[in-house]
Amino acid sequence: MSWKQNINGLILASKSPRRKEILLGTGIDFIVETVDIGDEYRFFENKEIKNAIILLAKEKGKFVCEKYPDVPVLSADTVVVLNKNVLGKPKNAADANMMLKMLSGRKHSVYTAVNLACKKINFNENFLQKTDVWFRRIDDNEIEEYLKKANFSDKAGGYGIQEDGKYFIEKINGDYSNVMGLPICTTINLLKKYTARIK
Repeated sequence: MSWKQNINGLILASKSPRRKEILLGTGIDFIVETVDIGDEYRFFENKEIKNAIILLAKEKGKFVCEKYPDVPVLSADTVVVLNKNVLGKPKNAADANMMLKMLSGRKHSVYTAVNLACKKINFNENFLQKTDVWFRRIDDNEIEEYLKKANFSDKAGGYGIQEDGKYFIEKINGDYSNVMGLPICTTINLLKKYTARIK
């Protein structure tokens, strides 16, 4: 039996269509269950950034785990970090405009924390992955044109590497899927670790 078949009833606790798309590509059976945890920025108050991202990913899965204690729950969170400033999802076009101007011509880091938990077998493990991204210098007109057609509101930093945001990027160092929101190779390793526990 494939390890994928041992992941019975996997739940993806995420609203992100990119995470769903990436996970679908693996052939793993899963369902999506979303939860609203309110203002995500509160998790970064007086906390080290890396710890805050992991805590946020765990919190996103926590409520779903309580609802479905017998099955594994996969949750994640992605943020863009520029000089210790956390850029989450923009509140509006003006916010996205500001973020893109900050990123223009500079290097930033994309962090994704992934958590996998199953209350029934007391499994709760996570990891944090980093990818460095370099933007070319982009002018105001390019940003305005991008914001007219881009779906930026649900993307950390206001851009999507898999969409028109890719035209801003000179190079990356690290996992491409991490910038999309789910570093799939490391996620698969975590899922395999879970299946090894339940054998």
